[in-house]
Amino acid sequence: MSTQANYTKMAVRLHWLIAILIIALLAGGKLMGFISNDNLTLKLMVYNWHKTIGLLILVLSIFRIYWRLTHKPPALPSEITGFPRFLSNAVHTFFYFFMIAMPLAGWAIISTSRFPSKLFNALPLPKLPVLSGIQGDERKALHGLFEEAHEILAYIAIALIILHVAAAIKHHKSGNDILARMLPSLRKKG
Repeated sequence: MSTQANYTKMAVRLHWLIAILIIALLAGGKLMGFISNDNLTLKLMVYNWHKTIGLLILVLSIFRIYWRLTHKPPALPSEITGFPRFLSNAVHTFFYFFMIAMPLAGWAIISTSRFPSKLFNALPLPKLPVLSGIQGDERKALHGLFEEAHEILAYIAIALIILHVAAAIKHHKSGNDILARMLPSLRKKG
């Protein structure tokens, strides 16, 4: 285990950047369904930005996992034992899984869609190579499956975020420094 007391500045920045982007995409994903098909230009623009930000999250998450593997995080306080320690580790593991699986499911939707997608509303977005040759009924079936997986992952993400935030607040109220590790402004002066 690491003996350092805090996360690196890069880890903190990645945490908050990815968190903000994920929350924005979850909220935006819900709101996208309310855009009228009559306003196709707006709908395509918003969907393409959703896809672009989703793929940005994928790239940042891969870098974050690399950073985590090469820069050990601080150890949990010794008073956190048993099930709470297990739960903390499980939630973090699920977050890393989600940060890769959710954008990949989105990219699989793009790859099985009949509509073209554009990064930054300008550059053609390539299909996932493993899905590029699928056509007809198989494409439609896979598209529906990937859409369902993407939606289920979104609800799992919301539950994980709520659990994560609740645990951070609980730890902060109990007096340990776990939340201050990710919010340096909360660190005790001394």
